[in-house]
Amino acid sequence: MLNPNQNNRDQPKLTDRKPITIRMSYIPDLAGKISDAINFILMSLNFQLEQKMNFDKMVFLEPMTLQDSNGKIITLIIKEIENDPEIQHIIVHTDDCLRDYHKYLIAGIEFVNRPEYTAAGLQVDFLGHNDRYTLLEERTYTESL
Repeated sequence: MLNPNQNNRDQPKLTDRKPITIRMSYIPDLAGKISDAINFILMSLNFQLEQKMNFDKMVFLEPMTLQDSNGKIITLIIKEIENDPEIQHIIVHTDDCLRDYHKYLIAGIEFVNRPEYTAAGLQVDFLGHNDRYTLLEERTYTESL
């Protein structure tokens, strides 16, 4: 029940939200699709850039910090990795695949499968901008003796 005598001074102050970090990996064969992938992820997170950026012409040697007109901050870490026949899609890294799977489901992202354990970790594929991406929580499976 709400206290009718309660005023704004009694309300706890909301702390600023932590900046979001998006980490993506791609093989050289997928370099032409990285711009669409970045724009799709930013759009899915309701991140509105003040001006459109052309990510195709950018070199991703250092993390890039972006801020939208609402003050939200996102850091992009984009890394090109060696060609690997097992990598078929741009990888969006996460520290909690199940959390992000449910968050993206609620946001309306279309998934191709359910999260599954692979040699690389817990992963799931999703669709966006007429392409397929992999959400990956990297895990190292080593046996302790």
